[in-house]
Amino acid sequence: MEWEDEALVLSARIHGETGAIVELLTEQHGKFAAHVAGAASRRMKPFLQPGSRVIARYRARMSDQLGT
Repeated sequence: MEWEDEALVLSARIHGETGAIVELLTEQHGKFAAHVAGAASRRMKPFLQPGSRVIARYRARMSDQLGT
């Protein structure tokens, strides 16, 4: 399952050393969570603040699994 949509960041929780589990809200796909690799980097942190608008590219093997 793959898709791309504009999203609003609801929350981000650290997961591992550099990753994060991010909750997003999209118009077409609703609320979902995804793992973001490299989320702790200086370059990525500003985009993962609650309220930020981002373009989400979601990829998962199955629709009920956590995507990236």
